[in-house]
Amino acid sequence: MVASERALYQDLERQVTVAAATGWSIDRIEVDALVDAALDSTCRVDALDRRGLARWLDEEIRRLGGPVEQAWRERGKRLSAVDDLLVLTRIRMLLARAEERALDCPFWVETEHPFRGRQISEGTWQVSMGGGGKGIVVVQADELDLQFGGAGRLLFGRTFARGDALYVGAELGASASFPKDAMGERTALELGIDLVTPLVYRRTLTNTYLELEAGWLGHATEDDWGAFDHGVHVGAAFGGRALRTRFLFPGAAFGVSWERTFLDGPDVTSVKVGLRVAFDLDL
Repeated sequence: MVASERALYQDLERQVTVAAATGWSIDRIEVDALVDAALDSTCRVDALDRRGLARWLDEEIRRLGGPVEQAWRERGKRLSAVDDLLVLTRIRMLLARAEERALDCPFWVETEHPFRGRQISEGTWQVSMGGGGKGIVVVQADELDLQFGGAGRLLFGRTFARGDALYVGAELGASASFPKDAMGERTALELGIDLVTPLVYRRTLTNTYLELEAGWLGHATEDDWGAFDHGVHVGAAFGGRALRTRFLFPGAAFGVSWERTFLDGPDVTSVKVGLRVAFDLDL
């Protein structure tokens, strides 16, 4: 496939698989519900590339044993045995329906050469924003404690072909705890802040993504907000990205991080687990 065909395929694949995740019923009804969003992509692809994608889909469906109805019967009437074939068939139906509606394309939506996709982010600069809550396990010497908090982050980066992306940015977090005093009693609330400057690698699949990150950590408490203890931060997150909403891609992720803060006394190790919402903006 040429670049425009591949981008259109990925757009339609995302629309089909997101719709199927909530339950796919009657083909005609599901396709009609998706066609307006599909036109946002297909209207930007010239007719030759749309036909090229249609031919590729027909060849792939035949290669995988289609039509899907025949393959389903031959494979014991199990939908799990025709998963890939079913997705390709639905993409082909959606493309055909969008072709029928191509005359509805507004005049101000022009074809793009090459088309880079509306539901994917490849070869573009991007801002990613997110925030959420965390549970924190803190270990210092032989002491173990629990804390709770939240964090917000702002990242700026570049997306590449095949779903790879790199970001840099900052994350500001806040935490609250009831540390034990010399008598072992929890009497006072202590607030803290964490500043992280991570380098983030993201690998995007069809509708999900995996992130790996590492960077500098600064930690301060209300005793002196300007006195940051230095440390290191590493983390990973697994998330999902919804379809484009106007100019944003909303999503959510589950993340885990390990942090080490270096002190004059025993160092502090923290394990943070939490959920965050995220919004990606292509520039």
